[in-house]
Amino acid sequence: MRSLPLAKDTRHRVSVGLGLILLLSATCFIYLQGLNASTFYDDRRNLSALETLDTLEEAWRFVTEGGAGPLGRPLAQLSFLIHANQPRMDAASDARFVNILIHLANGVLLYVLGAMLLRLRGQDEARSDWIALGAAALWSFMPLLASTTLILIQRQTSLATLFGLIGLTVFVYGYFIQSQRPKQALLIQGLGLGIGTLLAILAKENGALFPVYALVIDAVLLPNLSAPSPLRRLRRGTLSLGLAALLVYLLTLNQDWSSVDPLRGWSVFERLQTEVVLLWQYLYLAFFPQPTAFSPFYDDLTVIRGWWAPTLSALGFLALTLIAVLIRRRTPWPLFALTWFFTGHLLESTVILLELMFEHRNYLAVYGLCLALSALAWQAPGRYARLGPALFGVYTLLMALILYGTTSIWGQPLVAAESWVKRHPNSQRAVAYLAEIYHAGFGDDISSALPRIDRAAHACSDCTDAKLQILLYACGHTGEDDIRQRLDDLMQSATTAQALFQLFYNLDSLQKLAAVNACPPITPEDVYRLTLRLLDNPHYTTWLYHVHTLFHAAYFAKEIGDLEAAYAHLAKAESLSPTTLPILQMQLHLLLKEHRYSDALAAIERRRPLKRDRIMTDAVLDELADEVRKDQAGFETSSRHNDNP
Repeated sequence: MRSLPLAKDTRHRVSVGLGLILLLSATCFIYLQGLNASTFYDDRRNLSALETLDTLEEAWRFVTEGGAGPLGRPLAQLSFLIHANQPRMDAASDARFVNILIHLANGVLLYVLGAMLLRLRGQDEARSDWIALGAAALWSFMPLLASTTLILIQRQTSLATLFGLIGLTVFVYGYFIQSQRPKQALLIQGLGLGIGTLLAILAKENGALFPVYALVIDAVLLPNLSAPSPLRRLRRGTLSLGLAALLVYLLTLNQDWSSVDPLRGWSVFERLQTEVVLLWQYLYLAFFPQPTAFSPFYDDLTVIRGWWAPTLSALGFLALTLIAVLIRRRTPWPLFALTWFFTGHLLESTVILLELMFEHRNYLAVYGLCLALSALAWQAPGRYARLGPALFGVYTLLMALILYGTTSIWGQPLVAAESWVKRHPNSQRAVAYLAEIYHAGFGDDISSALPRIDRAAHACSDCTDAKLQILLYACGHTGEDDIRQRLDDLMQSATTAQALFQLFYNLDSLQKLAAVNACPPITPEDVYRLTLRLLDNPHYTTWLYHVHTLFHAAYFAKEIGDLEAAYAHLAKAESLSPTTLPILQMQLHLLLKEHRYSDALAAIERRRPLKRDRIMTDAVLDELADEVRKDQAGFETSSRHNDNP
């Protein structure tokens, strides 16, 4: 008996299901090539506590006191607890595998979201599914997004996207029932988007953008769906209020757009000028990628202070947007792609004084472009109707091959380090990372790798911190003449070095080695003189860096017994930042050492009238005062015993 043929819709669903499984399998296989990638600066700063979490109290602090953002990102921090108390490399691989799973889940959600949007726009089920699957594939294979998955801490970005996409998918589902049950539809949309946005914000603050993404969908893709007018007005008005609230926040965040930020070294206006140019660079990297073009390191970028490039870039986007608006009735896809992209960059690529460039900022921002390209490819007219999807498929496969090359490079730390230094020769982080990888690989035989590391460092015009790190690796492995020459080079470059906080950590390490004569001929006095050179550096005269430099100068002066100089540095540090607790603590340490109790209490009392942060509280000052009085009582008791044997 012959078997009945499968129904057409069943065959279609099986085909799409197999396509989705193939997409997920290929994406997983490609990303597994990068499973053994290194950990990077933000990974260590935010996740190092995982190695020593022993109690529930420590775990709770890890979750609730994250320092990566103003809200602490507790849901992202919570997700890392499953990797606690593992060896570092095992934890890194496991955490990266979880990141891969989250990326796959986001790909599925984007397929579902895209298919729903296309059906709401009148496409039949089969066409909607294939267009949505193509868009999800292009997004999943985009090399620009690789760092979001391969850098551990960027789980904050992908997890926020996961929660937000779930909420956005529920929001779009509401459109399907709004004509029959408008009130229920609005309730479902509000609850779905609201809860999804809240969870996304608790993973990363840019989860606040999801109501704006919903507004783009409502106003650009689905403006004419059948629904009661009051419902449409209420929904769009509420979403518009969300956009307005974000704009008000951004516009009032910095009152003076022309003043130079002491930490970054540039103004809000200069950042805006630069970001409008970088948006074009993101688009180029997204759609014309090379395997070696992607890196965790962009600290070599400088702000654009001229006006030609920013003006032309802004005019380019303005022209594209105007054209997209004019043709929106014929096809809304160009306008959707642009507004979605701009939405994704609204927080991180405008006036908030973050670092200039990171690839993960495009994680969801580029999806609108992917969906638009896929839709336009499938809507090619006449004789191009089959050519469009075919070319799109070939392009997507090419993206997959380039992504494979990218993840393969990331999965080989030494190859990656060499590639990134070549791509970013003036990046302090790239040069320091190269030195670190060589040190990890060569260990006690680091001297044989030093010539290669030195070539990279010398090619970097302003890599003082990296050169200091290389000096630390050279200690004990090269001759004293070589060590002295490296120190002399550092002394010369210290007055012009770019400001970087990592330099202070490396100075601390050098001082500890010098204190036990583990890096001859360098002495603690040399480390102190090197720090004094930083005080003459204009890049270290901005408030935050100057305070740190003075604090370290005071500490190093104390270590060599020059208390007068230590007091002088601390006095200057106090005048700049009187409510910084470590400054007060070092003052008290020195004063108690000399039994100057009245001066110690006076130092505490000077802080009481000031507006203080949540660290230097009244309770903390009271505790410090009690310790001073306790030390004083003990000293006086001991003195009386010595006077009356």
